[in-house]
Amino acid sequence: MPFELIPHKLVYGGEALGHHQGRTVLVPRALPGERVEVEEHRTAKGVVHARPVRILAAAPERVEAPCPYFGRCGGCQYQHMDAQFQATAKREILRETLRRIGKIDWSADIPLHAANPWNYRNQAELKVRRLPDGSVVLGFFEAESHRLCPVDSCLILSPRLNSLLAELRGLNWSPRLAICQEIEILADDRDERAAMTLRAVANTVEGENLVRDMLANLAGVVGMAIETGGEFKTFGDAQLEYVVGEFRYGVSPGSFFQASRFLLPDLVNAVVAEQDGRLALDLFAGVGLFALPLARRFSSVIAVEAAARAAHDLGANARVYSFDHVRAVAQTTYDFLRRFAQTQPDLVVLDPPRAGVGAQTLELLVSLQPKRIHYVSCSPPTLARDLAYLAGHGYELRSVDLFDFFPQTFHIEALVRLVRRAA
Repeated sequence: MPFELIPHKLVYGGEALGHHQGRTVLVPRALPGERVEVEEHRTAKGVVHARPVRILAAAPERVEAPCPYFGRCGGCQYQHMDAQFQATAKREILRETLRRIGKIDWSADIPLHAANPWNYRNQAELKVRRLPDGSVVLGFFEAESHRLCPVDSCLILSPRLNSLLAELRGLNWSPRLAICQEIEILADDRDERAAMTLRAVANTVEGENLVRDMLANLAGVVGMAIETGGEFKTFGDAQLEYVVGEFRYGVSPGSFFQASRFLLPDLVNAVVAEQDGRLALDLFAGVGLFALPLARRFSSVIAVEAAARAAHDLGANARVYSFDHVRAVAQTTYDFLRRFAQTQPDLVVLDPPRAGVGAQTLELLVSLQPKRIHYVSCSPPTLARDLAYLAGHGYELRSVDLFDFFPQTFHIEALVRLVRRAA
């Protein structure tokens, strides 16, 4: 049965929160202060998850979403509000999450780093499905499901990625793509060259013929790979070269690299600028995004990365610049810290996945008594949890920055700088 709701705030995850008959209600694509007709979709842990039926009285911040797939495709959650309102909302969500989960009342400014809110993604994971009529479609999952939403183009993908999507959807390629379930595409910093990976390929011989043809005929594609069971077979260039600032990074298929192309130089500069000293630790280091610029400023850099392919790229990228003082360690951060004995590193950079760092690893880290910690986070809830631990074990927050890497979505990238309190 539909009911009216007036949400009073946005929460992390892309939904607006309100209350109805004493129950908490979450609804997507609604704004605080609007009068919205909604219907209950499901209830979990006492929270009602509702669907919007119609807007009865719109908020002044509401805009018309430019994408025809908005509301069905699960990729974007914020196209119904302008970019400035999105940024303001994200800043308040970050502040509220630090307070609610981490008990950190950060009342100081949170500088916003923003860029073009469209065509910013340099990476895409296209889902592939064969329909009952035999045709093959490409697109993205619908929100909270594994149903495919076919798309012709995507407003947040870079022009190169949209061009490749258009080609892959054509009759020359789409029938042949039925042998895989997903296609990952990564474009370089100039949006000129791209690497593609086909996942879950059913027929190896047919798959190899397909990738060779794609490599020869798709404009700008310089490398291809087939991933089966976590193993990669590459064709063409083994790495895609990506430039950030003064450094070139080789990125192999399967190695993580940031998916937003406009703000990377700003983030790197914010992490490493005005830092120098004897020893820096770069934990969850990936292919060396921070390790290489840190090597210009520190006598010794130890970069730790658990994923074997990324760790290999990390070591290779350091060797390109003859950074003999950069040590690439292929281990989990926890395993590395269990055996590491050097105390009081001048700087530790943390850039963990969404799960955050966690108490066990942080316990080992704080025992080293690093002088400064720079924490790059893609998840405010786990960031708040980890900051609460650090704040309770001798560290003081000095600054919080918000990088709007992913406009039109609820995702929040933050950089928090901490210093060790004097004994």
